[in-house]
Amino acid sequence: MTSFKSGSGNLDFNSGSENASEAEETKDESESERPPESEGTAVDTKKNDVTELDPSERVEKQQPVTEYPYFIRRSNVTDERDHRIELHLRREISSQEAAFRNELATELGTDAVPKTDAREFALKFAFQHPERVAALMRDEGFGMLD
Repeated sequence: MTSFKSGSGNLDFNSGSENASEAEETKDESESERPPESEGTAVDTKKNDVTELDPSERVEKQQPVTEYPYFIRRSNVTDERDHRIELHLRREISSQEAAFRNELATELGTDAVPKTDAREFALKFAFQHPERVAALMRDEGFGMLD
């Protein structure tokens, strides 16, 4: 059995273990004598009266975070990226990618940004700002012959 520093709590996650039952037996007796409190109520310990709390006083139980952000939960650059697209680029556009990734890395305070990440987030940005993409396309002559 692993020994933990005092105050660390019961970190044994096996609910059926002997440690869990031992922890139950060592509860403070005054805690076990108290009537059960339900969410949204308060108990007057002198009279044992249950009164409804003002809704602004209710403490919401926080839901545990079950999903971490993408860059934390992935183990490699292709995790959760099961869709692949082919992209044909003009040389003057593709030649800017290395400089773009270097600037992006500087902004993020890191040594390098993988191509896949840089490309995906550039595309995501474009999806969020179609008016800016349209302006770039008009600058290149899109719609002039319509």
